[in-house]
Amino acid sequence: MRLRTHLLCFLALASAAIAAEQPAADPALKAVLDKVNATGASLMPVAADGKAYRFTALNVAKDFTDASLAALAPAADKITSVDLARTKVTDAGLAAIGAMKNLTELHLENTAITDAGLDHLKGLASLEYLNLYNTKVTDAGAQKLTSLSKLKALYLWQTGVTKAGVAQIKAKLPTTQINTGWTAEDDAKAVAVAAAPAVAATKPAAPAPAAAKPSEAAKSPAAPAPAAGGKLDAAVAAKAMVYKDVIAPILEAKCVACHGADKKKGKLQLHEFAAIMKGGSEGDVNVVPGKPDDSLLLARIKLPDDDDEHMPPSDEPQVTKEELALLKWWIASGASDTATVAAAKPTPDVEAALAALLGKGLPKATEAKVVKTEKPKAKALTEAEKKQVAEITAKIQALNASLMPLAQDTEQLRLSVINATDKFGDQELALLAPIATHIVWVDLARSKVTDAAADTLAKMSSLERLHLENTKVTDVGLAKLAVLQKLEYLNLYGTKTTDAGISKLAAAKGLKKLFVWQTGVTQAGAKALEGQLPGLKVNVGLTEAEIAKLTAPPPAPPPAPAPAKKEETKKDAPKPEAKKVEAKPAPASAPPAAKPAPAAKADTPPPAKPAEAKPAAAPAPKAN
Repeated sequence: MRLRTHLLCFLALASAAIAAEQPAADPALKAVLDKVNATGASLMPVAADGKAYRFTALNVAKDFTDASLAALAPAADKITSVDLARTKVTDAGLAAIGAMKNLTELHLENTAITDAGLDHLKGLASLEYLNLYNTKVTDAGAQKLTSLSKLKALYLWQTGVTKAGVAQIKAKLPTTQINTGWTAEDDAKAVAVAAAPAVAATKPAAPAPAAAKPSEAAKSPAAPAPAAGGKLDAAVAAKAMVYKDVIAPILEAKCVACHGADKKKGKLQLHEFAAIMKGGSEGDVNVVPGKPDDSLLLARIKLPDDDDEHMPPSDEPQVTKEELALLKWWIASGASDTATVAAAKPTPDVEAALAALLGKGLPKATEAKVVKTEKPKAKALTEAEKKQVAEITAKIQALNASLMPLAQDTEQLRLSVINATDKFGDQELALLAPIATHIVWVDLARSKVTDAAADTLAKMSSLERLHLENTKVTDVGLAKLAVLQKLEYLNLYGTKTTDAGISKLAAAKGLKKLFVWQTGVTQAGAKALEGQLPGLKVNVGLTEAEIAKLTAPPPAPPPAPAPAKKEETKKDAPKPEAKKVEAKPAPASAPPAAKPAPAAKADTPPPAKPAEAKPAAAPAPKAN
């Protein structure tokens, strides 16, 4: 994920400092730390007390195998987090993971793990987070996870697990958030094709409202859309270059502001071909020629827009479905920087988009530039402020929470208490008061904070994103948050807030997204607040009636009609043994009744991490 790499790097440095000041009391444990860290992998204490450790093979993933896990065995009972994403670990290697009885977080995405390997995980009674993205797991294997009673988040993107399999897991683990990501059904949905931003139009379309989702923008009546089945001009296709004339303008419009020549979040640059292929902090997997499913660029675009790893950020212009189709086609065709559109052989699903994009000829170089207003950079911290941040960071880490830079190129901070929810409350949050103005993201979901926490939060004048789902915050606390003029995202899922409480947020002029699933907020209250804050989208979730409609079984087909009998022919004149005329028997199987139209998919994505809208589902959890 976009911030996970920064998190690991930051924690590695912080933990190294802790280890230097407080060496492990157990010589055997110190030997394990030295041995593992010498390989380029990272085994570090989660907090200053050295009671729990986090392991990641991020920097040695290409060479990390089952045998490499043997080095962790002496410290197995102290390891609570393991990241094996993109390593060479197989099912056999998970036997070593099964010995880590205190494990709470496990990343296995993009590995060769199959159903057989999941047998080793059945005894992980403390496991809360499991990521199986792009593995070979199926419904049969996923059922083995139902013994993990503490599992809170399960990621099953691009696996063999079906909707039926998910339903079976949910039946036994009703509180687990299961994220199946972008499906083939989503890819198959027809959408209107809108011209890409780089193409000049005779009359520009009115922009979609700030809070509109990408799909909403594509459907907006103001967006011009050519008729379905637009034909690509053969002469233009022979001259147009796929990368220069199609792909580069998309990246310029949607990505380069954060990943360009001057600014490279996550060490990723997308302003030129060589940089795109080099990738960022996670290596050359950003674009994998011929393998769109293995390319992180596409995986991150497909994530839910409120997922921390989603690209672009949810408050920025989003990649449209037709743009995503073009990117996928380019990568699938080899991700060349010299191929023409004709040579790349456009597929039927992108031909209409190409026709719209190139319909007025090749884009001019000046048209590819999109002027974008960037947020002003935060003022650099003084040496005294840096020292203060370091001191408070150490205190927060000692609580098993995390306070870290929001990104590699900024000193602004992000707080997450996902690993300390059972003991992080108002007093712990108050520790941040001296550095409140430097904090821009705060995640207090499921923590012990109450309305009193609002006193500290109100001091965070730069705060943009705030998670308060499943806390004891009420209308009283919301009244104090109205002073946060930069707040854009607020999640109140599962709190005791009401219409009266959210009405106080009308003073928070920057608010764009407000999630109020399973609260006392009504549709009327949501609409009233949206009317006061143009561009705000308030998500109240699905009503009971909507849930019932979406989950209702299809009606049974009507019974086949009984064969009709013709009346006997009767005449006045007597006839010997007049034969009865019988109707011909009905066919053995009557034609099936027409299937009912499927219920429309609700446009209500879960309020927190990776995922699609699903009836009565809690917000998908965030991964750190």
